[in-house]
Amino acid sequence: MRISTRMGYNTLANNIGRLQEQNYFDSLREATGKDIQCIADVPTRLMDSKKLIAQKNMKENYMFHNDYTISEMRYGEDIARAIADDMQKIRELSINSTTVSIDGTVNTLAVYIKGLVNDMIRNANSDFNGKYLFGGTMTTPNSITNANPGMNNMPFELIEDPDTGRFEIVFKGNNDVRTVNKDSHSNEVINVTANQLFGADGIDYFSPIIEIYNIIQYKPGTDEVRDVYDYLTREEIQQIADLQVIVAKNIESIDRETAIFASRRDRIETINLQMTEEVVRLKEVIGLKEDVDILQLLKRLAQEENALQYSLNAAAKVHQYSLFKYI
Repeated sequence: MRISTRMGYNTLANNIGRLQEQNYFDSLREATGKDIQCIADVPTRLMDSKKLIAQKNMKENYMFHNDYTISEMRYGEDIARAIADDMQKIRELSINSTTVSIDGTVNTLAVYIKGLVNDMIRNANSDFNGKYLFGGTMTTPNSITNANPGMNNMPFELIEDPDTGRFEIVFKGNNDVRTVNKDSHSNEVINVTANQLFGADGIDYFSPIIEIYNIIQYKPGTDEVRDVYDYLTREEIQQIADLQVIVAKNIESIDRETAIFASRRDRIETINLQMTEEVVRLKEVIGLKEDVDILQLLKRLAQEENALQYSLNAAAKVHQYSLFKYI
């Protein structure tokens, strides 16, 4: 009699253990909202879910890097437009120099022009989070190759003759493009090169500006700075008129390259928008694979609680009777 009772008690204990385990995992499902709590829970659904999660994570990774790239490109657009604006101001000053020369303000305009050129160089050397925007693939100070130990480690530099005050612009970067993978199928160029921004060799568009400055600042054929009341000759006025036309064309070229650059940014933004929608759909599908039916779960939890309490009460009685008979 004692043997048969102990066998029945062991069976009941095993059932209680299974009920407790099921109740534990269902409680986890209620807390997490996830139907799958371990590998044993529908392995095929688990594998499908993991594949979907991997796709979602990959797209989110692309989106993260694309957002960074978009910010960099938008900043590059702003800088390129600022450079074009400074160039337009120089053009306007050059036109003014042909009309106010009799007032003795020509050399003052030259000072303004040089200041704007310095602003352009400063903008051309702009960086985004430590990477030069317009140095090609030479994006850090350490990567700039200096032709002269006395030069700085930036892509563009204004070199001035200490004796005459005449200056030139040098470019020490390269004209290579930088690309990123905007998704798993394609890449995109993310920089404006110096030759796109400033013409051949990355400095050509500075040439007419420097010529305008030299005409306004120096007496013809000399390195002597103009006197306060010097005026431009008819030939110099014509030279400046011709040069400002070239500057105007260069501004149009910069605006065109900036627009092309903006269109590339738009493509990345479009890709990011598409991937955002795909991630939303993937999350919905993952939810269908992983999420628990909360109404069915609550119903099952209530049934498990009732069954567990009934089994525990029954086990207590079986244990009491068995001990009595044993004694």
